[in-house]
Amino acid sequence: MLALALVLGTAFAVDRLAVPSFPARTGVPAEIAERFNEHLYAELLARGVNALPAPLITAGIAGSLEVEFTQLVAELEGARYALSGELIARPGIEAEPYAVNLLVVDVVQGRNSDVVSRPLAVATLGRVAAELASLVAGFIDRAPELPSGDAALFVSTEPRAAEVRVDGVPVGVSGRLEVIALEPGRYELEVRKDGYLPELRSVELRSNDTRFVHVVLTEVAGGSIRVASVPPADVLLDGVVMGVTPVTLTSLPGPREVRIERPGFEPATFSVSVRNFRVHRVDAVLSPSAPTMVVWSRDGGGLVVIDRVLRRGGYAEIEVGLVEIARVEGGSTRRVLRAVAEPGLYWLDLGSLELTPLGR
Repeated sequence: MLALALVLGTAFAVDRLAVPSFPARTGVPAEIAERFNEHLYAELLARGVNALPAPLITAGIAGSLEVEFTQLVAELEGARYALSGELIARPGIEAEPYAVNLLVVDVVQGRNSDVVSRPLAVATLGRVAAELASLVAGFIDRAPELPSGDAALFVSTEPRAAEVRVDGVPVGVSGRLEVIALEPGRYELEVRKDGYLPELRSVELRSNDTRFVHVVLTEVAGGSIRVASVPPADVLLDGVVMGVTPVTLTSLPGPREVRIERPGFEPATFSVSVRNFRVHRVDAVLSPSAPTMVVWSRDGGGLVVIDRVLRRGGYAEIEVGLVEIARVEGGSTRRVLRAVAEPGLYWLDLGSLELTPLGR
């Protein structure tokens, strides 16, 4: 796909950026995503970016955060640049309950950013959109060109067909790469190929001389699994406890079983086929054992007493109405009454002892 983009580079609009609508993941209200997308598009235009809406791009592609799919967005829209991104929930983090992840690519030069992530709240939609728009504009403004001269560099690799970059500028693929004419000086050489560790080297080029560099890449294998849940819960990978959601797990390729469990809830099990250098996403909303329940962080310290009963395991089944909540810590006790107006799942902040609905 990259080779096609390079060959057809002149068919793409010189500076156009394709901007699909970032999807809302589990736990993020659709209106939050809509408002953020509107803010981001407006901020891009305000910075002089030639942004093009891409409303027909599916949520699966728009939220992929993978270089290949983001390149596809650009190609489908006839643009040089493209974005992919998503809005995710951060259960239990009241101040900034959401986050936005974003990736930008340049199909003509074969460049891409890292995945950028920023915490998000309703009150910060505009500010975060402005910050990300500035990052995207900076990526587009960087149009790296290598200085031509009478020093020469020739790069070969084992295996062949590896991407070669000089000072961050893509120069071609090994095995089909000609001698590169550059000004004398020091350059950073980068070689990348899927399935192998990237190789970085510093090379010194001299006038009227050719530097031959042969790079032997080291093979690696594995992918990752991003796991999120409402509420936060334990994650087991092939039966081994790996942490608490949200968490990113590394795994060897092949079929894997992800199990998400928390006391007071029905466990959820997912089968994931892990591929090399791919991020696989698992989102779960656990089913509580009672129609009305309160949950809290299990590593917050102290004791929690609900309706005068000591509760363990980070949850308590409650009834609609007034609920007495007490937290015992360091020899002192704080006690409050909270009103629960309707059945549902509620998060208890151990600092303020406030209740917040979850999963709505």
